[in-house]
Amino acid sequence: MSENKYFEEFGKPFSASDVSWKLQRTIKDKMRGLAVPYLDARAISDRLDSVVGQNNWKDEYSLWHRYTDNVKQQGKETTKLVNSQLCTIYIYDNEKKEWIGKTDGAENTDFEAVKGGLSDAFKRAAVKWNIGRYMYSFDAVWVDLEDEYGKPVIAKHEKQKLQNVYYDTVIRLFGNDAIEAPKNSGGQSAGYQKPKQQQPKQQQNQPQQQPKSQGNTPIYEIQQINVQNNERGAVSSIILSCGNNRYRAVMNGCDQRLKQGSKITNVNVKQCQNSGKTYNLLDSYDIAA
Repeated sequence: MSENKYFEEFGKPFSASDVSWKLQRTIKDKMRGLAVPYLDARAISDRLDSVVGQNNWKDEYSLWHRYTDNVKQQGKETTKLVNSQLCTIYIYDNEKKEWIGKTDGAENTDFEAVKGGLSDAFKRAAVKWNIGRYMYSFDAVWVDLEDEYGKPVIAKHEKQKLQNVYYDTVIRLFGNDAIEAPKNSGGQSAGYQKPKQQQPKQQQNQPQQQPKSQGNTPIYEIQQINVQNNERGAVSSIILSCGNNRYRAVMNGCDQRLKQGSKITNVNVKQCQNSGKTYNLLDSYDIAA
């Protein structure tokens, strides 16, 4: 497999279950904060295993640099030795019969210092191979916080919102038919699943498979709806279900009548493009009786 092919396979999006969120910063009262997504080392290792095989990649570490920093501990100023780690991820090229490596580094963290530094260096080196690089395109998301052992953490009720933001951004970056990532070493999907293709006998502007209710008109149920505001106004990201099928669409504006469990009919969906990516635009509908 060529290096360009590696980049294509490595760059496919991960499923939301492989993605975690961390606080980038908090406001003064620790009640709100900005969250950003990240991958853990396990998900990255699974992606490497699935694309090139367990025996065709390896990681090596070395000391990068060290310096002394001034810090305050219990109100007193003291010095702290800071170490930084370099990680190189090598992939064996069967055509060239050689190992090809990409390197990046990170400083040790405050929590489990050496282990944290090695893990961060591993993740940064993975980005050089295009693994998870698309996550740098995410905007930080405002979330509510709660206290956990005296430390502010993302509130549990924000989990669904962050999952919606993740999938909405994946659709924006990769198109409505988001690419299915390769399977991990446990046989489970390591990436976002493609929606099923439309059946040829269906009407042009209707999503796939239409159970009959209210005559011949299908009814769609709102499974999830997430409204975001930008400089152009509100945009609603919606997950619809019809029978056993689920569909994603976006809608300009915000309809207060639409919420989880709402049903709509006479649905008209247009396929649109933005920056070469295709997405479904919910153009018109009626509230089902």
